[in-house]
Amino acid sequence: MGFNDWLEKKYYRYRGYVPNRLLYHPDFFLVRRQLGGSSESVSRLRELRLRALLGDAVRWVPFYRDHVRLSAAQLEHEPVIELLQRFPLLEKARIMERQRDFLDSRLDPAKLNYATSGGSSGQGIGLWRTKRLGDIEKAFFAHEWGKFGFSMDKSRYLRIGADARSLAHEPPTRVVGNRLMLSPYHLAERHTDAIVDALERFRPDYIHAYPSSAAALAELLAARGRKWPVKAVLLASEPAAPAQLAMIARVFQAPISVNYGLTERTNIAFADYRDGVLSPYRFEPFYGVSENRLVGEKAEIVGTSLWNTIMPLIRYCTNDFGWIDANGRCVQLDGRNQEFLIDRSGNRIPGLSIVIDEVTWDFVRLYQIRQRRPGHITLVVVPRHGALLPEQSEFVLNAQLKRWGSFFDVDLEIADDIPIANNGKRRLVLIEMEDR
Repeated sequence: MGFNDWLEKKYYRYRGYVPNRLLYHPDFFLVRRQLGGSSESVSRLRELRLRALLGDAVRWVPFYRDHVRLSAAQLEHEPVIELLQRFPLLEKARIMERQRDFLDSRLDPAKLNYATSGGSSGQGIGLWRTKRLGDIEKAFFAHEWGKFGFSMDKSRYLRIGADARSLAHEPPTRVVGNRLMLSPYHLAERHTDAIVDALERFRPDYIHAYPSSAAALAELLAARGRKWPVKAVLLASEPAAPAQLAMIARVFQAPISVNYGLTERTNIAFADYRDGVLSPYRFEPFYGVSENRLVGEKAEIVGTSLWNTIMPLIRYCTNDFGWIDANGRCVQLDGRNQEFLIDRSGNRIPGLSIVIDEVTWDFVRLYQIRQRRPGHITLVVVPRHGALLPEQSEFVLNAQLKRWGSFFDVDLEIADDIPIANNGKRRLVLIEMEDR
């Protein structure tokens, strides 16, 4: 066990005994209180936050200072939504071309957290953050999922996600504090007995998982004639197909919350699945301003975080699609697909769990995972600056072999570009097996 793993186990073991005021930034509690206010008070606070954000952006963020001309009088008196429309639409590629220009010039990036993501399109983005921003994000989940009685710190829950992954030769589950961690790569028939035994011993009250992973677990249990009632199933990070939701509800016999969000943290929305019906997604107005722009005949989701004062993303084009009405509701989201890779043993691995390391985005612009035969994947990368140095290629390949070598043979391919699919997005995972 590495030091980080040891530290994580200790943290989650004792976290439930530590007062929340010591765990979270004060703004976590501020946001939770404000979310509990009337719609009128939330609307008023939302306007104040947006006006302050736009003002700070044109004063302290180099990109906006160069591209948006607004006087102090305009920032103070003009309608705030009209001010927002003065800002240009912003795409991921533009951010990565001038990354430091989007950081508040008063801040030292060496003292901030840095996170990267390829999202569902394989186009990388790097963002600076702070613990405060992370805790504010948690406040919105605590508010929404708290409606089911769920507490991230106190509830006993089953977690199936990237943070629960294990290598092929390792057990499928481990207990970390109040969480039973189940590796999404071990959701296979040969592990079912061990999984059921862990569930029997731990007895989780909630499930927090990728939709594909929760559905895969439900299928394993259903094949054994088992149902496993919990208080709620909390789904995030992927789209959820109707058949998956039906299977999850049948086995776990609980209401289901489905989340839409981004690493860029510009938009957040929740939908509920009850009695066989998925409600419209509800975009949270106190989290960010959600707009649409037309791309051909499709409505792209555009977002502005109200809380990210570190690296403000204003009118950020998400490359996800769905019409948001005047009440912040969206009946159907498009642009994110589930794809499954087949490992050496014939097991299905969620494609979105294949990620590349943070440092790689310094020299890689795009990537895609392709599979033409079971047990073998090709990582296709597009260099950021013309070509990869030999040591860069070796770094990228070795990192994936370390992570995935027990599941797949892995090779690396350099490309000039990743083609855009029919939905207008580049696909992170491309399956080309003849016997699909």
